[in-house]
Amino acid sequence: MDCSGRDFDFQTFEIHSIIGFGASSSVHDAYLKGTLTKFAIKKFVEGCKEEIILNEENIYDTFKNKWESQLIFAHDIASAISCLHDNQIIHRDLHPNNILIHQGAIKLADFGCSCLQGSDFYTKASRGVIPYMDPKFLENQSYDLTEKSDMYSLGVLFWELISCSSPFNFETTGDTSIQIEILKGVRELPIPTTNHKFVRLYQKCWHNKPDERPDIKKVISALSNINNSEECVRIEELENEECERTEELENEEIKKTVIDCDISRYDKI
Repeated sequence: MDCSGRDFDFQTFEIHSIIGFGASSSVHDAYLKGTLTKFAIKKFVEGCKEEIILNEENIYDTFKNKWESQLIFAHDIASAISCLHDNQIIHRDLHPNNILIHQGAIKLADFGCSCLQGSDFYTKASRGVIPYMDPKFLENQSYDLTEKSDMYSLGVLFWELISCSSPFNFETTGDTSIQIEILKGVRELPIPTTNHKFVRLYQKCWHNKPDERPDIKKVISALSNINNSEECVRIEELENEECERTEELENEEIKKTVIDCDISRYDKI
């Protein structure tokens, strides 16, 4: 069912459950009345002023906190994503401007790109912020984004939470050059003062292969097992891992080239 570009009255839906809410709106799991088509819908609070929506505190403004607070924020963000995935909803556009803090609680925002797992009614048009987008989608825009795509975005968010910097300085760098770097396997280097388990976790999340990324339940479990007093990552480890990751992607490209050149794959004339 193609519903892109269409508006629906809230009364058109049969509400199943509420997924999340904030000062300006609430997100519901619902069915279109008279059908078995399932939706995630967003309802704005009646009489809500635009400035209330625009002035909600952004997660980016709270990044410069001590490690204990950053770990709590990381857990809260993961829990919010878990709520979506439990309801088979893929956000598809996770980045700092879509993560708000309201009264001390993390809220996910902007469900304009969101969809239900396995649904076929949403548009595949390219939307999002390049550094947070699944490399598989950057490589092929017909690629269906999955829950593991949200995991890639989460990995970048975790790095940004600690570094207090934008990935690849994307505000001042061209999208094309960033996309090329990402597809070559380049990722931001961890900050040396970061807990080594946290580094390992977000590196798994932004792995180039979706199947190698953990699901959200494993992420939450890993966060719960991080001890604030554990050692930080070492510089020499970071440099070695960067070389190994680049070499792995180069080997993948070589394999693709060999397959493409294998004449046995083509019918003889």
